[in-house]
Amino acid sequence: MSSWNRLMISVGLISSLLLSTITLAAQTPSSTSDWASLRNVTTDSKVVVKLKAGKSVEGKLKNVSDESVTVIRKNSPVEIKREDVASVYQVTKKSALPATMIGMGVGAGAGAGLGAIGSANDNHNFDKLDQAVTAGLAVVGAVAGAVTGYFIGRSASKRTLVYESK
Repeated sequence: MSSWNRLMISVGLISSLLLSTITLAAQTPSSTSDWASLRNVTTDSKVVVKLKAGKSVEGKLKNVSDESVTVIRKNSPVEIKREDVASVYQVTKKSALPATMIGMGVGAGAGAGLGAIGSANDNHNFDKLDQAVTAGLAVVGAVAGAVTGYFIGRSASKRTLVYESK
């Protein structure tokens, strides 16, 4: 196997490990099984209400009463009875910073690796030029990776379980 193939496999594996998302919920079951916990969600927050019938209603939270939850969907209110609700998730935007930083690191590593492979010849007359090219490729890779990571991270959202029926 050539060093180029090894580098590409290594970059692919590192990228997949760093970009995989693992969400751990740090909530206790008692806090999410209480209907009153919905009152802690601010009005106009984006929510997803999963119904016991299997469907989901996505929109902005308008009102929570003891009997129902009202969600604004496509500029019209949808009132959902409490007994029909299986779970409610609050949807928030994730920060693009972690994905940007990971992309920058992966891009810099890939650029430096490409530069190192390109300069791994037996002709040592151009060592300083080879180092400059390697550094340049690392910078270009870092910028490309940061931009890619930013656009990936900017579109990500996080769902937090607020209520789940018993």
